[in-house]
Amino acid sequence: MMHLNLLHRPSPGPNYPLYRRQQELAHGVGLKVTIFLHYQDLFDPAAVRDALRDREEFGDEIALAFHSPRGPGLSVPNGMIWLLSDAKKREVMQIILSKFREVFGRGPASVGSYHLDASCLRILKELAPEVEAVVGGCFEEGVRVFHGCNHSWYLFNEGMPWNPWYPSKTHALRPAASEEDAGGVVAVPHLLRDMSLAYEGRNDFWASHPPNVIRGMGNDASFCPYDLNLIDQFRMQEEWNGGYSYYNSFVSVPWLTWNHNSEYPPEVAWELYTKFLDYLRSLKAQGQVEDMTLSEYARWHKKNRPIGTSEVYLAKEMLYGSGKHYFWYIDAGRRVLIDPTQGGSIGDLRPYAGRLALSTGPDTPNRENGSYPFLIQSQHRTGNSHHSSDGARTTLLLSHGGEVIDLAKIRTKVAGIERQSGKTIMTLTPAEFAFSDGLKGSVVTRYHFIQDGAIGIERTLAGLSDPTAELTLTEYFKAAYGRTEYPEDLHGIRLGIDGADAREVDYDYSGDRHESSGATCVTAAVPQIKTRVELVAENGRATSGACQVGHLFSPYFTLSLNYSVKNEERIVTWMTLSNLSS
Repeated sequence: MMHLNLLHRPSPGPNYPLYRRQQELAHGVGLKVTIFLHYQDLFDPAAVRDALRDREEFGDEIALAFHSPRGPGLSVPNGMIWLLSDAKKREVMQIILSKFREVFGRGPASVGSYHLDASCLRILKELAPEVEAVVGGCFEEGVRVFHGCNHSWYLFNEGMPWNPWYPSKTHALRPAASEEDAGGVVAVPHLLRDMSLAYEGRNDFWASHPPNVIRGMGNDASFCPYDLNLIDQFRMQEEWNGGYSYYNSFVSVPWLTWNHNSEYPPEVAWELYTKFLDYLRSLKAQGQVEDMTLSEYARWHKKNRPIGTSEVYLAKEMLYGSGKHYFWYIDAGRRVLIDPTQGGSIGDLRPYAGRLALSTGPDTPNRENGSYPFLIQSQHRTGNSHHSSDGARTTLLLSHGGEVIDLAKIRTKVAGIERQSGKTIMTLTPAEFAFSDGLKGSVVTRYHFIQDGAIGIERTLAGLSDPTAELTLTEYFKAAYGRTEYPEDLHGIRLGIDGADAREVDYDYSGDRHESSGATCVTAAVPQIKTRVELVAENGRATSGACQVGHLFSPYFTLSLNYSVKNEERIVTWMTLSNLSS
């Protein structure tokens, strides 16, 4: 079943009647709302009175918004609480929470912000231990969104879960690994994103926000099947996640009136939002959706989704008709995106196993950037399709007769997903290849995700037109840590390889490549993100390996293992991410 949170917030002055119309629309289709009151709303008798009435009559929840923290006795120039110093965060939260308690006689159970970093969550729980749920981040907003706006929107929070999560005490975008690691709340994204287009480009167009889709011109006036298809795609995930799916929508009043982001009049936005809510109403009537307030959902989540629960997402691109698939996997140790469009390469890899601690604010070295760093992000560091000499990615290279075929140039799709206790297996459709001398065949790739453990990359060579042929298969891993598309300093990284010419080398930007016959394990220690990467050949099956230092024009590190493979043979390479301190 899909669990739904519908989130609204008042808008002052002449827009307030539009907020009331929005509330009436939701109640008219029988959906509960979580109302986020801003600090300034707490001084507005009408906003308080209407919220109390909606709670009494319709079961709405009155929550607290940390958006735009300004009003009597309070002025925050930047308006964004996660960009304040630690001391200023505490001061501002104390003022806002005190006013909320004065008005309602108790603290809020739910709090919202576009982003809440680890220090915000720590201070919030100290000041208001009764808080159960937070709107904790906007999925994958960062440099790509920043490039498409007016360069004044400092919301860098990439690398988070796409569904509700238990934020860690040390990094709010990393799902907690244990009860001791957890920050004491359930966090939900500000919106649910299109998990295909969120990877490919600006995702603030493509989300659970019908008027926002207008900005991306994904509609033909009030005709926009995409809005409803996105709901259904999230519902589809129930098949692989134990019958569970989640959805929310947070449409603010300015999107329902004249808006500089839209070429359409407000009537179009209202009609799209009405159709959107009416579809959710129909699903609720069929028993397919349960609407909840945010704190109700948090209590359900704690009861039914234990800390450490892994999740998957199969994204099927549905706006442009490309037929692309993307597969996402997340647990407490890593978040991984598999890109079948590039042969099943890893297009995004966030190594949560490093347990990196990070807060934002002017008193931190991170300043505005609260993203969880990547090892691979082939949109920020470019992938095979955008760069003549690779970029950050994984792939399989097939060598025969002096010719090399890169599996990333062969499109595949997701053929099947199996979820077992503690294990997920994702199978791709066969990648068919042909060498210039006429040798043909295919490779079937399976990913084995062991919860909080290693990732097994299984390759099976099949259907060779010459059954006696023997190919060299190279499992290839190329990465560079970062949080934007700009390079970081890679000094301090240490690469290692075993085998006949075993060695360890420091990253020095020399571009040197180190090979070793008989190698079955290659490693990289990345102290900047407290992460160790290891590729290990199952059963010592590899014949050789290599590690390569990058150079200043291509600042990456590369790990590879070579295998000699015949028709119908299978190889498995295990990729492990671990904490350098463990």
